[in-house]
Amino acid sequence: MVSVAVFLAGTMVFFAWIAVTVFKDLDHGNEGFTSLKESMNSMFIAGVSDEFVSVFLKSYTAYRYVGILWLIFLVIAHVLLLSLVLDTLCAAYMSYSEQRTEEVAEQRIKGMWKAFTTLVEATGSKNQEVSEKYFFLFLEEISKSPRSVGISPDEAQIMWEAIDRDKSGSIEREEFIGVVGLIQYDFWTTRKDSYIKDYFPNLWNSSGYRKFRAFVDSSEDLELSVITLERAMTLVLLVNLILVVLESYYDLNKWDEPPWMDSLELAFSFVYLGEVSLKLAVYSFAEYWSTISNQFDFFTTMLLLVTAIAERLFASGIATYANMLRLLRLLRVVKNLKNLESVQFMIDTVSKLVAASKDMITLLGVVVFFFCCASVQAFGGDLYENNKNLEGSEYLEKHMLVLNFNDVPCAFGVWFVMLLCEYEPNFPEAVSRTSSVPFSWIMFPVFYVCGVSIVFELVKAFTIEVFMSLKQRWNQMKLKNEGMHGSATEDLGLDMDSFTKAFEERGEVLHYRVQGHPSQMAMVKEAQERMIQGHGHGDTPQHGHGDSPHKHGHGESPPHSHGHGHGETPRHQSKEKHGP
Repeated sequence: MVSVAVFLAGTMVFFAWIAVTVFKDLDHGNEGFTSLKESMNSMFIAGVSDEFVSVFLKSYTAYRYVGILWLIFLVIAHVLLLSLVLDTLCAAYMSYSEQRTEEVAEQRIKGMWKAFTTLVEATGSKNQEVSEKYFFLFLEEISKSPRSVGISPDEAQIMWEAIDRDKSGSIEREEFIGVVGLIQYDFWTTRKDSYIKDYFPNLWNSSGYRKFRAFVDSSEDLELSVITLERAMTLVLLVNLILVVLESYYDLNKWDEPPWMDSLELAFSFVYLGEVSLKLAVYSFAEYWSTISNQFDFFTTMLLLVTAIAERLFASGIATYANMLRLLRLLRVVKNLKNLESVQFMIDTVSKLVAASKDMITLLGVVVFFFCCASVQAFGGDLYENNKNLEGSEYLEKHMLVLNFNDVPCAFGVWFVMLLCEYEPNFPEAVSRTSSVPFSWIMFPVFYVCGVSIVFELVKAFTIEVFMSLKQRWNQMKLKNEGMHGSATEDLGLDMDSFTKAFEERGEVLHYRVQGHPSQMAMVKEAQERMIQGHGHGDTPQHGHGDSPHKHGHGESPPHSHGHGHGETPRHQSKEKHGP
């Protein structure tokens, strides 16, 4: 990558020298090429941004033959070398990320392998097994590590029941290594049923209430002739959508809305409140709150209800924002799209991209924040309308004064534009005209190299990598007719269904989600299989990462996704085999 970048810079310098040699003695059409400094700046702008038209336009208009020179430069620098630099950077990152993920996965397995041997020796076990007592002590010690996510006693109990598949009260080496996979997950349980079951047991067990619970808790897989709460609310949402369209039509034509429209709006708000109440009459609030869909419903219901009541009772200025608030009702209609496979995939992908890219986004934020603070200190107060030094500049003529460095939020706007536009030459030109700091305009090319060409490109490469992994995972689940989030048995190599049923017998529902990069779980599982196959039951591994029999790219490793409770997966795991 370095050699390609150096060659790109050398190409810009070479063509800058040619340009200044050709144009320095000409009378017109030589703007931007009268000196080596100006020529290098022009070549840099033309080579890395989309502003090459404005850079070459005047010279090309005056001397058409020079277009051949600019064509050769653009093909070499803009089309070939710039793309090679960015592609090489992305390839280097993906290669390092793949190698690093494999190394971390294998080191975790080897560490657990050695930990098992140490526990067996410390406890004096003759059967090469670890008992439940010492397993809990081991997890307690792991939780003290600053690199650990922390394991609560309840999570430890869940892990034990998942790993001890034969229910013998002790685990062997292979079962113990399964902890590496489990600690990648965040486990928690919620009470399943509403507290009405405890306080009014006769009502809960009555035949009428059982039918009501079936009406609220029915699956979408039932026949269309069966009426469920979700289907009834879908019809309500469609009617509400028609009302919103009518209200918008009245507003656009500046007609007065009939009184019945306001009454219907209030009625719909109470219908949505009734939906929340009906669900809470069947589920506990913790179980209701475990899905993002219900959280969204609860928030919009309360917001719209309070707005409707306040508008009618107080006739306050809140009516000014009524049209904007009506748009929130449209978001409830979007919820009905969740049954479309493509929508499910995009929602699942976006949520995992956000969770997996925290480190990359943080790095980008630190870089942008550094340049925001530095630019405010260096250029704050220099860019204003009556500054005579800005007369005749593109910055002033294009009315870009709102993008300045007077404070950090304004500076953030400048650097954000630079990120998306890759390079905006009007900013360094304006700064060079007004700043008292010598060579202060160099901050912009430095930001292009550090912020745009390196960090921002890494963020895009990481996003593409995660998306491709999730896409492959989705296709695998589709072929196997599994749920949107896959099977915990496949991801962990454990029998999850058997002990999740035990939780349901206790009136609880198990939820879990994977933490970190989606491909980590697959890497850990592959490293575990290689370790067990390569060393048998009694040997302690001694080889390093370089001895692994083969490599695994991210495209070959199915990523993992979180389980029940964070998306549109079925609510009760023991009834629906879609993963916990």
